[in-house]
Amino acid sequence: MGQNVIGLDLGSHSVKAVALKLGLRGSEVVAAQVEPVLLGDDGSASEAEVFAAAGRLIARLELGAESLHCAVPGDAATLRTVVLPAGAVRRIEQVLKFELDEALPFDIEDAVFDWVERGRSAEGVSLLTAVARTERVKAIVDGVTAAGFDPREIGVAPLAYAVDLAQGEGTEPTAVVDVGHLRTNVLVAGEEVTTSRTILRGGRDLTTRLAEAGHLPFHLAEQNKHREGLSGRVGQILAEALKPLVREIRNTLAGHVAAGGKRVRRVLLCGGGAAMVGFDQYLSNELGLQVERWGVALPATAAASGSIAAEALVLAHSLARRESQDRSKRLNLRRGALAFRGDTAHMRRRLILAAVFLLAVTGAWIFSSYAEYRVLVGAAEAQEERLKQETLRYFGRELVDEEQIKKLAGGNQAAEAPIPIRDAFEVLVELSKRIPTTVVHDIELLDIKPKRVTIRALVDAELRPADADDTSEPGDSDEDREAAGEELQLSPTDLIQQKLSEFKECFTAIRIGKVQTHGERRSYQMDIDSKCP
Repeated sequence: MGQNVIGLDLGSHSVKAVALKLGLRGSEVVAAQVEPVLLGDDGSASEAEVFAAAGRLIARLELGAESLHCAVPGDAATLRTVVLPAGAVRRIEQVLKFELDEALPFDIEDAVFDWVERGRSAEGVSLLTAVARTERVKAIVDGVTAAGFDPREIGVAPLAYAVDLAQGEGTEPTAVVDVGHLRTNVLVAGEEVTTSRTILRGGRDLTTRLAEAGHLPFHLAEQNKHREGLSGRVGQILAEALKPLVREIRNTLAGHVAAGGKRVRRVLLCGGGAAMVGFDQYLSNELGLQVERWGVALPATAAASGSIAAEALVLAHSLARRESQDRSKRLNLRRGALAFRGDTAHMRRRLILAAVFLLAVTGAWIFSSYAEYRVLVGAAEAQEERLKQETLRYFGRELVDEEQIKKLAGGNQAAEAPIPIRDAFEVLVELSKRIPTTVVHDIELLDIKPKRVTIRALVDAELRPADADDTSEPGDSDEDREAAGEELQLSPTDLIQQKLSEFKECFTAIRIGKVQTHGERRSYQMDIDSKCP
C-alpha cells in the first residue's frame, strides 16, 4: 500500500506541484501541475501572489495526500558545518544553539534550526546545520496552510536534489544547476563532500537585459527569450547577460574542489530557465563540462499535453521524494513552535491501517483454526462411525461408550497394557529347553510370529538308545520312572508335541501335519497357536 506525497515548489514565476505515490518498490508520479504567478510589469511577484497561485494549484490538483513538503529558498537559510566533541551529542541542541548564536548576524532566539549528522571521526561528530529566521518559515507555513495544505516539513531548496542523485564511496560528483526566475540553485553531491549555493541571478535578469536592449515590455521580452533562445541577435544579448551567472557557477565548482571534493565531470541542468533553446550547449562550452537537461518522468496525460516542462518540476519532485529518506538524513525547519501539528491525524490513519492489518491477520487465524477444527471434527466423526461398525460386528450393537466396550471386551483385561507375556527370544529359549535330548532333531524352519509358531524339522525314527538307558536316576521316584518309561514308548514327534504342550503359559494348541519317512529319518511340520509374543 503506497502513500501520496506532494512536493510543492514555491517559485517566484510559477508554483509547481508533483504528487508521488511512494511504495516499497519506489515512487511513481501520479500528478504534476504548474500554476503561473501574477507578475508585475518588471517581472517581480509579491509573496501574496505566490501563495495565491499555490491555492489555485492545490484546488485544481484535487488529490488527497498524507504529507506535503516544501522548502525555503537557499538565500533564506544559513548552512554551516559544525564539529562537536562526541560527548556533546547527548545535549546537542543546547550546544548547537550556543555555537550557532556566535556565528549568526541575528539572535538565535528569533530563528529555527535543524541538523543532520554527516560523519564521525577522531575530531568528533560532524553536523550539517540549517538556520532560518522564524518569521520567514512561519510565512511559508501560514501561506501554504491557507492555500489548503498544512506542510509536514520545510526543507532547504538547494539541498533537496541530493535525494535523486546516486551517492556513495567511489561515486563521481554531479552538479545540479537549477535556473529559476530570481535564483539559481547549485548543488554538488555524490561523494562525502557536498557543496550547495543559491546564486541571486536567474531568468528575470536575462529578460530584463533583453527588454532594455530592445526597448520592449517585460512580457514581450520574455516571449522572445523563450522563442529565440541563444540564437541570432537575441542570443548575443542573452549570452552577454549570462556571463555573471556562469562565472558564479564556475566559482562554486572550483570552491567544491578547494574544500576537498573531487572535480565535477557532469552537470544536470533543470529549472524553468533550462528550457531556453541552446542553454545546455552554451553552458557546456563555457564550463568545459558535459551538461545534460534533467527532467521528471511525467504521467502520460501530462506528457501528452506538452504544457508542462519536465525540467521545471525537478525541485518539486525532489521535495516529494524526501519522504522516502530516513528522517535522520533530512533537514526540517518546522521545529519548536512551528512544529507540524497534523501528526495526530497522521497517526490516526496509521493506527487505522494497523488495526485493519491486525483484524485481517486475526480473521485469517480464525478462518484457519475453524478450517482445522472442521477437519478434526470430520476425522472424529469418521472414527466414531468406524467404531460403531466394529462394535456392531463384534457385539451385535453399535457402541461408542468406552466403559461399555471394555466390559464387553473382557472386563479389566482391556485396560491392560499391550505388552507381550514373553517375547520371541524367550519363546525360542523355551523351545530349546523343552525338546528332549533323546530326540535327534534338526530344525529346517522356525517361524515365530504373533499368535503363531511354525516348526519344520527332521528327526530320527527312533530315540537315541544311550539316552534311553539313562532315563532313570537313583534319586527318581516311582512316578518319575513310570513317566520316563511311558516316554520311551512314544515316537519322537509325539514326544516333542507332548513336551511342548506343557508350555501352557504361551502355547494353546499344537498340531502336527503329515509325517513323512526319509530312510532312517522323518520330516514333520508343527503349527502352534500361541498367546505370545
